[in-house]
Amino acid sequence: MGSHLTILFSILLISSIVLASTFETSHGEEVIATSIGFENSVVLELKNSRGNSANIDSVRIWLMDDNEFKSFKTEQGWMGKNTPQGVIIFTSENNVKPGEGVKFGIKTLNQNPSINWKAIDGEGNVIEIGTAEVSNESNSNESNSNESKLNESQNSSINDNSRFRLIPEQPNADSNFRLIGENFVPKQNMDFYIQDDFIDKVRIDDNGNIFYTGKVPSELKNDRTEFVLQDATGNEKVLSLRIQESDNRKISEIIKLSIGNTPQQIKRGEIITIDGSGTAEVTLTITSKYADGEILEIDNVQIGYNGKWIHDILFPFDLELGTVMIEIDDGITKALRNVEVISATLINIESEFTKYEPGEVIKFSGVGVPNKEMSIIIEDSIGTQIYSRSIEIGELGNVSFDTTISRDSIEGTYVLYTYQGDETGITTFGVGQEPQAIIIIKPTKLNYTVDENIEIMIKGSSNAQVSIILIDSANREILSESINLGEDGIEMYKINSGELSNGAYIINVQRGESSSEARFAVGFTTGSGVISVQSTKSEYLQGDQMLILGSTSTPNSLLELKIINPSGEVIKKIDTFSDQSGTFIVDNFRIPIDAEIGFWKIDVKSGSNFDSIEIEVKDDSNEFLVLLEKTTFSPNEVMSISGSGSTGGTVSLKVFSSEGVEIVSLSVPSTDKGNFSTLWAIPKDLPVGEYEIIIDDGISNTYLEFTII
Repeated sequence: MGSHLTILFSILLISSIVLASTFETSHGEEVIATSIGFENSVVLELKNSRGNSANIDSVRIWLMDDNEFKSFKTEQGWMGKNTPQGVIIFTSENNVKPGEGVKFGIKTLNQNPSINWKAIDGEGNVIEIGTAEVSNESNSNESNSNESKLNESQNSSINDNSRFRLIPEQPNADSNFRLIGENFVPKQNMDFYIQDDFIDKVRIDDNGNIFYTGKVPSELKNDRTEFVLQDATGNEKVLSLRIQESDNRKISEIIKLSIGNTPQQIKRGEIITIDGSGTAEVTLTITSKYADGEILEIDNVQIGYNGKWIHDILFPFDLELGTVMIEIDDGITKALRNVEVISATLINIESEFTKYEPGEVIKFSGVGVPNKEMSIIIEDSIGTQIYSRSIEIGELGNVSFDTTISRDSIEGTYVLYTYQGDETGITTFGVGQEPQAIIIIKPTKLNYTVDENIEIMIKGSSNAQVSIILIDSANREILSESINLGEDGIEMYKINSGELSNGAYIINVQRGESSSEARFAVGFTTGSGVISVQSTKSEYLQGDQMLILGSTSTPNSLLELKIINPSGEVIKKIDTFSDQSGTFIVDNFRIPIDAEIGFWKIDVKSGSNFDSIEIEVKDDSNEFLVLLEKTTFSPNEVMSISGSGSTGGTVSLKVFSSEGVEIVSLSVPSTDKGNFSTLWAIPKDLPVGEYEIIIDDGISNTYLEFTII
């Protein structure tokens, strides 16, 4: 194009007002006309359709109504002549071949010209006639709306990242192929060409994807061939491939496409293998998508010479829960399967209600891993373990148990942790209030090699933004950032391999006042040298918290700790590591309240290094008793309260009215033998009636009643 026309065209593009001809591309439209303009200036472009068989040799344009041409510009190599009849005739020695275009710059006497145009070939035959309606939009709300609609009609169907491919990647002449496109503008039609031959009109779906099945013409030779998608504005996306000569081998048998058994449910993060049969050496397209049609992944696999095919599908950790459709297409027929994506957690247990009051019984029910013992731990809102036991799970995996929350329990969000081997379940409930959102962190491994990615599961509330801080063993901050959790409140946080050196790390995740942290190591090994392990006590009662201490002669060593009951059964396996000083501590185990009586073993192992100790678990045979010298009292009288059988160092004593109103709360120390006693002065204004005393030592509780007369 000449320099003046280029400048004019640039000015028109910079302006925010767009003028356009109204058209709709379809096969049979040999010339595509578009125009953009500003005030009295217009640039008209005529593009010879790729599927046209004729070259544009000359163009004639004329105006409607009382409008007149004032001037015009042409591209280099073109000439124009304004006739007395008001028709401008453009001619050139360089014909516009199919797939090429030409632009003309025009100034008119009046704005908003309607430009008639006629494209003519070298023989004088009219290729096509059309009209470009041009309107000058104002800044009013109505015109802005019109401009928006006008621009919408002018939008290209092709984005910068639009792309398509063929399956197979290099089809043979006279063979079927599948065209797969993505990132196109949704809900529009495009013309599909092979070389300059129009093949078909293809539709872009609601998600910007294209799925089309076609056949390569038999006459194509072993040469490069262009496969073209062209939108209504003439923009193109081109794929150039070398077509192989037709494979004349005859397929002895056409085998119906089939797919084997697939699981009904799949956990996020798992891989399933699908297989089946079909026609030998045919390429399959395997598409995974949500039920609403949104594409997750498209893969292709070739059927073997024996007519069998196999393919692995990964279901990512961040996949939405629900139905995923798997579609297998061989270009002729399709096979479909639906898979239900479920949580990666095999243990799912819930409390009957979300909120409880101190002293109430909590009933839990759900499912776990069948035929496997389950360890249960309940922690209060400050992280203190208040309950621990083990239960056997039957063939159906059903879980049901209950426990009583002490009358003196603190308010807040409590957490039920359930363990079956490597599986963990987490349930929250509230005491004295509705449960609040908490953050839970779980590295996928305790120790990572330097050359592997570190993955840490973070669980919180849906779509929550959390802050992450990573600290090394020298208490130095390594990284700090904020991330958003997914719809289900779960995020697999990743640290790329090589970013962390050998050492121990603490990752802390916080949202508001809620925070949690976890430990992991990088590059640690087994082989600790001499191991020394000990417990703070040699005798424990059922329900006691256990503190295990130890050291290794080689620091930064991986350790496996097993807690074994008198029957030889491993009750708890704990993976840990010694720090840079060789010290390790395990403080997260409480002996179950129904633990087997006898001598228990604690084994610690690191490679070939080993150490073991024994502890004795005793039955608390002393009954927890509370005594009063009488059952009726008068206001202002002093009451003597005594008891025995306490297993804790302090006994909590509370007095309640018959309406449940707390009258007094006392903390009473107990002796080594579990005895305790105290005096309470009954208030002189205490109303007559029935009252209850609740006594709790943290392990056991009991009550008795008395009357004020």
